[in-house]
Amino acid sequence: MPDEPIRLELRELRPDDVVTGLSLGEAKFNPLKTFLQRDAKGFHANDLGKTYGWLEPGGRPRVRGYITLVCGEIAVEDEAPFIEDDVNFRYASFPAIKIARLAIDRRLRGYNLGRMLVEFSLGLIKEQICPRVGCRFVVVDAKTDSVEFYRRQGFTFLETEANRKRSEPIMFVDLRKIPTA
Repeated sequence: MPDEPIRLELRELRPDDVVTGLSLGEAKFNPLKTFLQRDAKGFHANDLGKTYGWLEPGGRPRVRGYITLVCGEIAVEDEAPFIEDDVNFRYASFPAIKIARLAIDRRLRGYNLGRMLVEFSLGLIKEQICPRVGCRFVVVDAKTDSVEFYRRQGFTFLETEANRKRSEPIMFVDLRKIPTA
């Protein structure tokens, strides 16, 4: 972990937040930066995706890392090998929340801010969504570079034939295995 202390606030994205200046380092991460600059506020305002971020406090807070959550699902093939309960669930998909995007400014890597965003999101979903709406899983389409990160956060691969063939396989965590605070 870096030696320099940082001051950041974790909260929902607001209309007056500064969404420019996020440095992700490599060109392959540009879609994450573009989403934050062009779409995140509109998605948030129109309930299409909720974005939470690490922001520098001050006059016009600047986003230094973020996570966007959307509704999702886990499609069921012939059976659901990922669910351990004896559940008679007769639908084509299981309800889930999807981590649609996650990015941390390259200058702040090493502070575990990505891990804390995932932990925050899992807690939010477990405490605020699960008691009110049927939702059993959190899913992510894992890019190759992020598979190990999500594995360390408790996510596992969806072990289906279709998922094994995907370029960005689905990883998931069962919210029933997350302790309630």
